[in-house]
Amino acid sequence: MNETLQQLEGELQLLGRLVEGILIEAADILRDSDLDAMERLESEVRQVHRKQLAIEMDCLSLILSHRPLDGQLRLLVAMIEIAAEMERLADHGQRVARANCLIADHQLRRPLASLHRLASEVQSLLDRALAAFVERDAGAARTVGAETREVENPYQQARDELLVVMKRQPRIANQAIYLSRAAHNLRRATERAASICDWVVFAVEGSFDAGEPTREAPLHQTQEASVAR
Repeated sequence: MNETLQQLEGELQLLGRLVEGILIEAADILRDSDLDAMERLESEVRQVHRKQLAIEMDCLSLILSHRPLDGQLRLLVAMIEIAAEMERLADHGQRVARANCLIADHQLRRPLASLHRLASEVQSLLDRALAAFVERDAGAARTVGAETREVENPYQQARDELLVVMKRQPRIANQAIYLSRAAHNLRRATERAASICDWVVFAVEGSFDAGEPTREAPLHQTQEASVAR
């Protein structure tokens, strides 16, 4: 079973690298107005969906066939949830790139540069969150989880720049609105990275104490609250 777990972990790392690439590629597409790259990115997102499903099915199969206990079971559950969060991250990247189809020119260079920096920060957070999972380092996961809250600053900077555009250049306000949606998707991607940190802590310690949340509660907490009511 340990060998199979290692193989699944390798697949999860490959999925993570693919998603990180999608986030940066999406920002590149937006900045460079590269419509030709959209088809490639869409194909990569579909690949993420297939890989996520394969990891989920393999983890469930392992749970059913070997009935793992304690640490191994937590690890498998965490892998299922982390893969699902990475699928959602890829979807956010796809929505960022699609804004490219809605802006006609490069009149918004400064906000585009801010969005690219924001995407780079999200990619870095995801990379470190996955490294914490590989190393089974709950402390590192907590650190990354806390740092995800700092992304609020560049997000607000991008939003402020876009609000200025809307006020001063009403003629291209629609473009600013589309980019604002892209910024929102990058902010949501940060929340996904934070959720991955939660699941790393769960895999290592069996708890969800990854720091004070500033995002939606993980699905399990929402379900528990619903049952309690």
